Amino acid sequence: MFAGKTTELLNRIKKANKTYLLLKPRTDVRNLGNRLTTHDGIDAQAITVDRVSDVFHQLQGIEIIAIDEAQFFDDAIIEDINYLILNKIKLIIAGLEKDYLHKPFGSMQKIIKISNSVIRLKATCNHCGEDAYYSHRLQKSKTQVLIGDSNHYEALCEACFTKTLNYER
Repeated sequence: MFAGKTTELLNRIKKANKTYLLLKPRTDVRNLGNRLTTHDGIDAQAITVDRVSDVFHQLQGIEIIAIDEAQFFDDAIIEDINYLILNKIKLIIAGLEKDYLHKPFGSMQKIIKISNSVIRLKATCNHCGEDAYYSHRLQKSKTQVLIGDSNHYEALCEACFTKTLNYER
């Protein structure tokens, strides 16, 4: 979290200069309606869906499907991705590879395996300022999915993440 995944997704769409659909999962309730807003305030029109296949009837003339927060989609996203690939639609996907315990998140491992390229972004550690690759949950909730921003999470480097885990035990 806080590495600029959504900003990068929007920049890639803009740079491609092709017709696209921007999708976000219905479970991500941080943005109201069909809007997507980044941590740095960039705002974009998006389609809120339960499954990627919800937009298959809208693919006429579409060259790119961009998917934000892909970790929140169930395993059906893999079938949907394969369908889009077969139909020569380019995909740009943003999502968290690991959860707050640094364990695989949703279908992201499967998405990464079938991807042509993967870019891993980094945040800045909230404690020491080093490169951060860990999302630390501030609340004591055991559920893997807890939708939130800085109200529930902070970015940590490996050393600070390890210290925090050891302290919490």
